[in-house]
Amino acid sequence: MKYILATDLDNTLVGDDQATKNLNQKLAAKRQELYLIYATGRSYSSAVELMHKKQLLEPDYWVTGVGTEIYHQSQRNTFWESKISDQWEPQIITSIAQSFKQLSPQSLREQNPWKISFYLNQPQNSDILEELKTQLNELGLAYQMIFSSGRDVDILPYNANKGLAITYLRKHLHIPVELTLVCGDSGNDIHLFEQSTLGTIVNNAQPELINWYECNLSPNLYWSNCSYAWGIIEGLQYFQLLK
Repeated sequence: MKYILATDLDNTLVGDDQATKNLNQKLAAKRQELYLIYATGRSYSSAVELMHKKQLLEPDYWVTGVGTEIYHQSQRNTFWESKISDQWEPQIITSIAQSFKQLSPQSLREQNPWKISFYLNQPQNSDILEELKTQLNELGLAYQMIFSSGRDVDILPYNANKGLAITYLRKHLHIPVELTLVCGDSGNDIHLFEQSTLGTIVNNAQPELINWYECNLSPNLYWSNCSYAWGIIEGLQYFQLLK
C-alpha cells in the first residue's frame, strides 16, 4: 500500500536548497510508493511558481490557502469548496476585521473566497486578536482564526484548515493514519498534527509550534534534529517510510 507524505512548503520543504534537492532525489526514486501532497498557506498560483523556481517534484495534490483549496491536476476540488462554504460569512467577517488598525490586509493574490488574511503590524499586540474573536463570536459567526509566524492572521471557515483537508484526501485515497506523514514548521501547521497521523516537526520550527508540541507529546509526533527538508528525510526514516 502507498503512503502519504504531506508537507508544508516554506521553511519546511523549502529553505535549504541542498536538502530539498536531496529529498527530491529520494522521493523520485520511490515515486510510485507514495502520494505527495503540498500543504501551504500560499495561494495555488504562488505555490506553483515556487515549485518551478525551486524545481520541486509535481505533487499528486495541492492543499493551498491554509487548507481552503484542494487541487488535483490543476483542477480545484468543488466538493471541498461546497463543504467549507457552509455557514461562511466572509463579507461580515472582513468588515469587522478591517476596523482593527493593527491589521493590514495581505495582497489580493493571497485572499480567496474562503480565506481572509491580514498581517499583524505589531506582533507584541497580539491581544487584539482576542478582541476581534470576541466581536465575531458575539455575532455567532462560524469561523476559525489561525495566527502563525508572529504576524500572519488567517480567518477561515470553521471546517477548513490544512489538517481537515489532508484528512479528507487521506480518506478519499483510503490511506490509514499510520501510513500518513505530515510535516511542518509553524502555527498554521498545527492542525496537520491534530489528525492522529504520523507527524514530523522540523527543527527550525516557529515558537508557537514548538510550544504546541511540548504540550502534546505523542509517539506519533517527532521533532527532528535537522532543519528544513533534512528534517523531513529524518522523519521519513524515523517512521520507516523511506527505506
